[in-house]
Amino acid sequence: MKSAFVSMSESVNRGEELYRPHPGDVFKRRCLSKTILKHREVADRLCMSARHLSRFFNGHVTVIIDLARKLESVTNISATAWHFYQNAYDLYLTAD
Repeated sequence: MKSAFVSMSESVNRGEELYRPHPGDVFKRRCLSKTILKHREVADRLCMSARHLSRFFNGHVTVIIDLARKLESVTNISATAWHFYQNAYDLYLTAD
């Protein structure tokens, strides 16, 4: 049974079909585009290989806790936000 609060609340429908970028794309646009560091230097700071970083940029790597923490340490964007971007992207991919 729904609580009175929920039943009296106005329904908000935010379509999952709206494009949600992969977190790698967010990283490229919000972080990488604003630095003078080379690809290899960014990979080193994230403690990952340049190939793995490239796969992340291109949407082939899922943000898990370990990667979210690494991204948080170099971007000042919380690990929670990186997980939010990944979840939003996953929901977009699975929307009917």
